[in-house]
Amino acid sequence: MSATDVVSEPVRQAEPRAPGHGRRWSWACLALGAALLPFTIFQTVIPIAAWLAPIFLLRFARTQRARVALPVLVLVGYGATLIALRGFYGPPEVFMWALGGAVIPVAYGADMLTAGRLHGLARTLVFPAVDTALGVVIGLDQGSAFGSWGATGYTQVANLPLAQTVSIVGVYGLSFVIMWAAPVVNELWERRFQVRMARWAVVPFAAVVLAGLVFGGARLAIFSPAAPAVQMAALAPDRDLDDARSAADVRWQPGTATERDQLTERHLAPVVDDLFARTRGAARAGAKVVAWSEAAAIVFKEDEQAFLEQAAGVARDEGIYLELGTVFVLPRDSNPSNENRSILIDPSGEVRWDYHKATVVPGDGNALGSGDLPVVDTPYGRLSVAICFDADFPWLVRQAGRAGVDVLLVPSSDWGPVGPMHADMAVVRAIENGVSVLRPTRKGISLAVDPYGRTLASADYFATDDQTMFAAVPTEGVTTAYPVLGDAVAWVSAAGLVVVAGALVTRRRRSRRGPSS
Repeated sequence: MSATDVVSEPVRQAEPRAPGHGRRWSWACLALGAALLPFTIFQTVIPIAAWLAPIFLLRFARTQRARVALPVLVLVGYGATLIALRGFYGPPEVFMWALGGAVIPVAYGADMLTAGRLHGLARTLVFPAVDTALGVVIGLDQGSAFGSWGATGYTQVANLPLAQTVSIVGVYGLSFVIMWAAPVVNELWERRFQVRMARWAVVPFAAVVLAGLVFGGARLAIFSPAAPAVQMAALAPDRDLDDARSAADVRWQPGTATERDQLTERHLAPVVDDLFARTRGAARAGAKVVAWSEAAAIVFKEDEQAFLEQAAGVARDEGIYLELGTVFVLPRDSNPSNENRSILIDPSGEVRWDYHKATVVPGDGNALGSGDLPVVDTPYGRLSVAICFDADFPWLVRQAGRAGVDVLLVPSSDWGPVGPMHADMAVVRAIENGVSVLRPTRKGISLAVDPYGRTLASADYFATDDQTMFAAVPTEGVTTAYPVLGDAVAWVSAAGLVVVAGALVTRRRRSRRGPSS
């Protein structure tokens, strides 16, 4: 079969501009889709909304002219993103970042352009392919402010059997399946829900979803970590001390030597002393690995050596692996203004890794690291680390899966509205790469999960006064396909779009030339 075999004359029944009955409920569908869309991204996620919103919005798009549908969908996308980003930033920033929602109509426009010109299964694949390819391309940029935020697959973390599919196809593969539902249901809708008339669309989709659920259910029921677990502790800074430190705005005011000494004495040292005291307490309670959150400690660059010597002494005295989430303030007022680092010290007091955060959230001002994840073998499994936003880039964390890492430390620092969804994203990284994740989090959700995404422990920074979380973490990971296959679904989607576009262009040129003599 050639590429042009997927192309046909416009199919009247599926024509996106069809009059009469097709438009009767068009604006009602828009209203339903628009109402559901804010609950599919960022926060206050309702898992079923991720399946339903595209169905109704695509029905609207297919029953309206492009000059009406696309501007309306741009406004809907912007409005939904604005609602979903509430509380993330101040008013100027949130209005700007919500512009990212303007990409939402791209997949709808592609479907409107091609649905009447394709036949067979291809009619249902353009919509999810465009959405998936667009998501992975945006997430490739290490300096991006988005990473994989907004990927639809994250909405299904609560459905652990279905979420297991990311161990093969990754979060973008799961996103593809969810978005695929919209054109399949619309094919049924256009045929008055007569399954026989649209079985070519329904059967493949249903088979994929059913296979995913069976695979995931079997994976959870049959397999479980067989390795012994080890006690680990995740520490975030004391909330009251952290609030006082934040009010001092230390990171952006290096000042004079005298001012730095005063800031250290009043605001930085109390946090550090409390962290070291709680680290000793966690070790004496049985923790063999103690991990601090991102920015748990803030230290002026000239005090780095003394700080590391103190940390080495604690690790040595207690016989633990100690991970330090630390921001070192550089002696400058311009960006990069700090080094956001994770440092692992072993029980002998030796530094085993010194990892610099490889990505930057707008406004953080940290110097970027290489993005090469360190790997350290310990008696408690092979350890690695990714700092907070780093873990939002699936291709970066895939290094851990390829290296056979058992436990991935993800020291993080969030703020209120970000917390739940960001924690869910870390769960997906665990399932994708077959690693346990220990995620100590400042101003968010501290979390420990096994390689199947099952929660071992969790703690809300804002809901508890004790910022130390303990978890028994498996010392061995599991092998998954995703580190090898990567985001193949997204790249196949992109390649398929090129093929379809080529076939459409070829057909159009042939029709212009007319029948050959």
